[in-house]
Amino acid sequence: MSIIKRIIYISLIIGLCSCAADMTYQDTIYDNNITMGNFVEGAFITDQGLTYTITNQSLIDKADSVKRAMISCDIVSKIDESSYNVYLTDFEEIFTKVPVDSTAISDEAILLEDPLNFGEIWYSGGYLNMLVSIPVKQDSRQEHIINLVRDDENAEPAVYEFSFKHNANGEVITAADTDFAQANRYVSFPISHLFKENEQKVKIVLNWTSNLEKDGVWTHETKKNQIALDVERIGYEHKHWE
Repeated sequence: MSIIKRIIYISLIIGLCSCAADMTYQDTIYDNNITMGNFVEGAFITDQGLTYTITNQSLIDKADSVKRAMISCDIVSKIDESSYNVYLTDFEEIFTKVPVDSTAISDEAILLEDPLNFGEIWYSGGYLNMLVSIPVKQDSRQEHIINLVRDDENAEPAVYEFSFKHNANGEVITAADTDFAQANRYVSFPISHLFKENEQKVKIVLNWTSNLEKDGVWTHETKKNQIALDVERIGYEHKHWE
């Protein structure tokens, strides 16, 4: 279980204890459900295409300005095959950013490749999702900038190649540093709008600088209209630089 999921799970336990007067175990048909998707007009649309109608107003008010999130909830009742009433117990906002085309970049700072790594990578709901792990100094308050850059000069049909860029603004951890931590956060980049209409299946390639000695590469093939959570969440490899 990833770090953020553990945090959400702990928050879920606290939430269940604090709201015991509002709901009991017998009121639900499935507990501790954790999923990712988007808040849309008071409901939550999961990456699997399910619609969750949120029955408790207190947390949905807090999520009023949040679009994409990972949530924990209890499934209260089934409305139909793709719709459920749920009791929202917690949510974690997902940092979302639109990819940029490589030919449109004029700011060289966007192309910096300071080291980072990933705990998870997967495609779902039209997004390229990942759990980013960035080495930072203890108690750091330094802003880090991340971007997903698309190679829009790639002429290979139905292949979409991206590079993950990380600008640490000078906070680069080296082998000599001992007092540092890993900052972990889920991020999502919408990419399905880039797919061409006549493509039934696409190949997604992600490159990044994982450390000073290795490159990270993740390759995945998916149906263009795939919305269910792809099962291969982490299948990436490292290759030595040439």
